Amino acid sequence: MEKFSVQLFAFVQQVILARLLSPSDFGLIAMAGVFNAVCYTLVDSGFASALIRKKDRTDLDFSTVFDVNVCMSFLVAAILCACSGLIADFYHESILVKIVCLNGVLIFLGSFTAVQGVRLSATMQFKLRSKINVINSFGGGIISILFAFLGFGVWSLIYPGFFTFFLGLYLYWHYQHWFPGIKFSKKSFKEMFGYGSKMLASGLLNTVYNNMYPLIIGKKYSSSDLGYFSKGQTFTTLPALTMTNVLAGVSFPVLSQIQDDDERLAHSYRRLLRLSAFVLFPVLIGMAAVAKPLIIVLITAKWLPSVIYLQILAFALMWYPIHAINLSLLQVKGRSDLFLRLEIIKKILGVSILIVTMQISILGMCVGIVVSSLLSLYINTYYTSKLIHVSLWKQLKDLSPSLAYSLSMGLIVYFIIGFIPNVWVQLTVGVILGAGYYYGMAKLTKSQDLAYLKEIITTNILNKIRNA
Repeated sequence: MEKFSVQLFAFVQQVILARLLSPSDFGLIAMAGVFNAVCYTLVDSGFASALIRKKDRTDLDFSTVFDVNVCMSFLVAAILCACSGLIADFYHESILVKIVCLNGVLIFLGSFTAVQGVRLSATMQFKLRSKINVINSFGGGIISILFAFLGFGVWSLIYPGFFTFFLGLYLYWHYQHWFPGIKFSKKSFKEMFGYGSKMLASGLLNTVYNNMYPLIIGKKYSSSDLGYFSKGQTFTTLPALTMTNVLAGVSFPVLSQIQDDDERLAHSYRRLLRLSAFVLFPVLIGMAAVAKPLIIVLITAKWLPSVIYLQILAFALMWYPIHAINLSLLQVKGRSDLFLRLEIIKKILGVSILIVTMQISILGMCVGIVVSSLLSLYINTYYTSKLIHVSLWKQLKDLSPSLAYSLSMGLIVYFIIGFIPNVWVQLTVGVILGAGYYYGMAKLTKSQDLAYLKEIITTNILNKIRNA
């Protein structure tokens, strides 16, 4: 509920900001975001995963990670600020000097609350962490929209970050009354770094690879072109990352509790795969079907070049939760070495595809992302099947009903709304028809995933009533 409510508000926020700001504003943020993402990965250093997986974790472990995070973030922020001029020269955008430096300050400040969040996940206090994240996200979003209305332009996407830091700092202390302290243990550091270092290397590979596209587009094309690509990517990323974060955030600590029971692990793993596909496949394929009226109605026709990017990227992002669950399983089993090896193999393939497609166009690069995502799916599922004896065929069989419902739904919606002249009517009919068709097919075929989803919702409602 936290992830969906936060992302729903983030979606509304993005719609409002897209109407108030220009494509070049979002392009500038995407340019700086490339280096931001790498810095955040360096600061984490894989210690968050190591803490969550560690069964006998103590306050000394949390304190050690806190000390490492603060020191790393200070070093990374200083380097980022020192390189801000070079980054601005690379893109030929002088305004990036200030943007990059402010991002560096935010990275440093964020290290003071990172461990508090990890502690809540490690102890599975998801409700409390959800409450904090929801309040923080809504507060920061409202400030960002207010700044945009007041004419702050691109700065309305940066300044609110300081507000959300201080609000988050207050909320973590108010709800937890806990601070990690500054004690440091060399033994704890070595133990967690042995596992976390491989996760860090994997994370860096993944982060650098994912941000190569905005890096190349920003360098080779204009900030507006990057803005169009970024907006198409944002529309597909919101639902994909919401589902991925939900599953990764909950499945990793939960599956870690049953890491030694392969039978239970395989059962939970397959259920997570089916549930993620059942929810996300229709959302992204449906979004691709109504992309044009969706863009025009929500963020106006000035963003029309984003439509084709949205449609293509939807078929790449729909597999992200499947990737995440497979990779979580490797972490649960403690196979950070295999995790790193797979990341290297996938990124070599991905970079090879990027080198070829970047010579064509941005559109060609988007098609390359889809191909890379499908190859990654095969590689991930092949190796995880060896760990818990759930073959690739079984996994594809689990996913096939949701894929069949979604593809047929998308084709029907795309074909029918093509005969409707008004974009508002296109969007309304497309959403209602798509949702009705998908639910009807799931009901007609007695989908287990639909039944399980209803069970989850019903159980939560009943628990709310009892608690009230």
